[in-house]
Amino acid sequence: MNQLTTRALLYGSAVLMLGGLGAAVHWSHTEADVMTMLSSVDVQLRLAHGMPANDKQGAALTSRVEMIADAERSLELVERAEPGLASAAEFRGFAHMLRGDFAAAAASYGRASECADCEAEQRDILHFNQARMLGEAGQQREALAVFAQHAKALDARFGHQRRIEEAELCCQLGEQQQAEQRLDYVVGSDDATPFLLLQAGMAYVTAGNHAKAETVLQRAAVKEPIADYYLGRLKLQQGDTDTSVQLLERAAAARPAEVKQLLASESAAWSAVAASERFQNLQGTHPATPVR
Repeated sequence: MNQLTTRALLYGSAVLMLGGLGAAVHWSHTEADVMTMLSSVDVQLRLAHGMPANDKQGAALTSRVEMIADAERSLELVERAEPGLASAAEFRGFAHMLRGDFAAAAASYGRASECADCEAEQRDILHFNQARMLGEAGQQREALAVFAQHAKALDARFGHQRRIEEAELCCQLGEQQQAEQRLDYVVGSDDATPFLLLQAGMAYVTAGNHAKAETVLQRAAVKEPIADYYLGRLKLQQGDTDTSVQLLERAAAARPAEVKQLLASESAAWSAVAASERFQNLQGTHPATPVR
């Protein structure tokens, strides 16, 4: 999934007010009410979301698998006690997503949006997540159809976000022109925030229009310094290694932890400069000076 996707609209919009992780301690299924069970599910799935899926040997992380399974058992109790809750269906989608079953996640988010107790703000986020999961499942046309069906409601608050995500789906389908039309609308709007410009700039890279990507990322970097990281990565793709490292250094000065994390996860993208001392200093892999 696009690494910027979850920053704008996170999974689990039915956030329950919890008094910390103490809500996840042992409780009796026979005594706990529905709200307590949903609170526990919320905590467990969010903890699982923050854990790596696999251990260092590449095997599924047992504690994460068990945490998801325990949350699903709790959801079964909730669904028997009080069928048709939007929050329970949404958490089902979240659990499916964590397991990598994106088609099932999309179906659960769709069901949640149709529940009688689903409120408008929750429904908008559910439709976003339904479309995202369809895209992850390789069903880009179906994802675009979900966005089109609910565009009027979504555009009251999330119109630009919808267009950016539609553009990404169009790119996956090889429809660069349709993607750029959506992105052009966003970046040409007076109310496009720096965060939206950052997303649009990255989408232009995916669409293959590097000139527009560079212009938009430069605009975004004024208020979103991490844009310099992506601009530096683009410059490296174009063979301008010196400018690339300069931009990377500037991004690291403003957002050191985020840049270090990105470098760790995208090391292959920076292989052309991986041997340079400046890059190694940023990555934290520079060899120690020999001691005599």
